[in-house]
Amino acid sequence: MSKKLLAIMILSVFFFGNAEAKRINPPILTAEFEQMAFMQLYPTFSWEPLPKTEFYEVRVVKISTNKIVRELFNAEGFNRVTDWEPLTETGKYYWQVRVVDKKHKALSDWSEKKYFEVTAPVEFAALGDSITHGGASYIPAGQISCQWETFCDVPIKNLGRSGDTTEMMVNRFEKDVLPFKPRVLIIMGGVNDVREGKKAAEVIKNFETLRGKCLEHEIIPVFCTITSMNPEKMALRGIFLTNGDWREQREQINSWIKQMPYFIDAAEELTDELGYLRAELTPDGLHPALRGKKLMGEKISDCLKKIF
Repeated sequence: MSKKLLAIMILSVFFFGNAEAKRINPPILTAEFEQMAFMQLYPTFSWEPLPKTEFYEVRVVKISTNKIVRELFNAEGFNRVTDWEPLTETGKYYWQVRVVDKKHKALSDWSEKKYFEVTAPVEFAALGDSITHGGASYIPAGQISCQWETFCDVPIKNLGRSGDTTEMMVNRFEKDVLPFKPRVLIIMGGVNDVREGKKAAEVIKNFETLRGKCLEHEIIPVFCTITSMNPEKMALRGIFLTNGDWREQREQINSWIKQMPYFIDAAEELTDELGYLRAELTPDGLHPALRGKKLMGEKISDCLKKIF
């Protein structure tokens, strides 16, 4: 090598940097799908965010075909992204994450592979909103500590989707429930309806529709009472109620639920003497935290074992 060429290479590194040396280490994955009884229908992939990074790419590969079935980019935060397309196709998969720039150009290699499997049919499944889906602003839904299903001795397929109203649950029944052919469907929804100002009659009508769909497909519906809310803690997080009589509406819905052939009063131990969600069990006034999820999971598990 000539002295002139060597000098040019040294100057290039000095002024422009060594691209390989600047490559960022791959992220460490934190979602705990491999510890769940079943894969989430709407999985939240999560990882440890790296310093001075902002954008990440997730890929999901089906092993039998070696094809990428999902390419996702973090829109929810630095450390997570939820797949809002239901994962219903059975089979074995792996997922990885890498750092990218805002134009999706790779800045790191892919992380290690993590594996999961989608199976059907299932014995028990749960249809609901974020309280079933798991997680909140403080913890990603792909971690087992934020799901009440974790604390059940009975394995339950998580069909929850954050943000759902009971009407949304009705609309996705065929697409999201039927592929898994559950013998028993736990139905836990309504808190978003009540929070948004919907009346009990509308929620009950949607529950009746869900019950009819279950019976039509020889699925046993088990309704869970609606958890309460804590307006003071919600306001601290910028979450506001639009319904002044939400407690009365909630009680009407729960009274209907308690008349069903199969129901579980999952909300009872989480509610204080004023009818609010117990302050020590929630960080945001809406979602039960670890202790609350544990109480719910154990209650649901005990009841399912007694009934079935």
